[in-house]
Amino acid sequence: MRNILFLIIMSYGVILSNTVNAKSMVGAYIQGNGYRLEKMTAFEADINKDLAIINLFTSFDYDWHTLRVQNANIIAQGATPMITLEPTLALRHNDNLLPEIIAGDWDEYLDNWIADFKIWIEDLGDPNAKVLLRFAHEFNGIWYPWSNYPTHYILAWRYLHERFEMAGANQYVEWVWNANNVDVDDYDDITLYYPGDDVVDWTSIDGYNWGSNFSFSQWNTFAELFEEKYALLMSKYPNKPIIIAEIASAEPSDIPDLLLGQDGDDSDSAESKALWIKDMFKQLRTHFRGIKGIVWFNINKELSWSINEADHNTGLTKFKKKVKRQYYISEFRMADSFVRNGMLKGLGKHQIVNKQANTSERQVMFMQRGHRVKGQAAGFRQMKKAMIEQRRKQHHKMIAEQVR
Repeated sequence: MRNILFLIIMSYGVILSNTVNAKSMVGAYIQGNGYRLEKMTAFEADINKDLAIINLFTSFDYDWHTLRVQNANIIAQGATPMITLEPTLALRHNDNLLPEIIAGDWDEYLDNWIADFKIWIEDLGDPNAKVLLRFAHEFNGIWYPWSNYPTHYILAWRYLHERFEMAGANQYVEWVWNANNVDVDDYDDITLYYPGDDVVDWTSIDGYNWGSNFSFSQWNTFAELFEEKYALLMSKYPNKPIIIAEIASAEPSDIPDLLLGQDGDDSDSAESKALWIKDMFKQLRTHFRGIKGIVWFNINKELSWSINEADHNTGLTKFKKKVKRQYYISEFRMADSFVRNGMLKGLGKHQIVNKQANTSERQVMFMQRGHRVKGQAAGFRQMKKAMIEQRRKQHHKMIAEQVR
């Protein structure tokens, strides 16, 4: 990561422009995975804000017989679907399907998926209708079987993109290239997985505040979680807007669950999820204005990520208050609308800092933050295979349980 330019916002308390390009879309992943319209309605009512993006998870176990239900519900809600398409199967949860995709073994499945998708979206009768497609997300982790294979990843991505192109379906798709905020793979460089500007519309990061629920984790701020990857994406791919596709914070009241490999000490019990959320929205408006969409992960899965699903969930009041600001919008905007002359719009002045200069106080803060979060990588790498397999099974179960 040497010699890269870190693009960070240096001005505090600035009055932001009211143009669309200086704003950020609000989204969420909601219990029910797109099947339960009432859950989406309830979430929007609780935050008093319509959502621009609603995430859903699917795998190669499912086709448009199920996806049409989820996507129709999301469209009915007035949001744009972000389809997280996972190249995996429940009965083969440890198998990496990327080589099979490249070899053409999945052509029939993919072509039927694309054809049915194209029919569905054209039947909407909206020439501007879009979906976001997040294929094989978090490739720089170890918890998914497609992780840690950069060459296979690039070839499979481009292969899939080409099949959409041949079917005339890419006009309806915005492609989301998504990394984890911490590198847990063997390469420590997400740019090795980049498929190319011609086949990517959005760059994206996932990140969670795990608190002290692991022995190798601690309560991390939004900036600590995202600043390194944000700076990298902004410098390497300045013409690609960024989406935070998954984000959430643990509850200080969460107790480490040994059955899930959580061996922490609960030292974060005095922290505040509400204040964490307040700071998140402040950071988005000031130092992270290249992020044009943020999608809250609103279910209680490994930890209590939600803000409204149970009586012990906190942060809803702050979330509701902050998304009222005009900076956060409910209307989906295509990636191109945020780009002008090859650079993202609405970023303000004094945004480029040369890392080699090493004179900025904020750079020192960044290095400290990056070091803290990077410490999690070693911990995740040491997770037992049985625990990783359990996590994969749990994820498939989450998807399956929400299918009608």
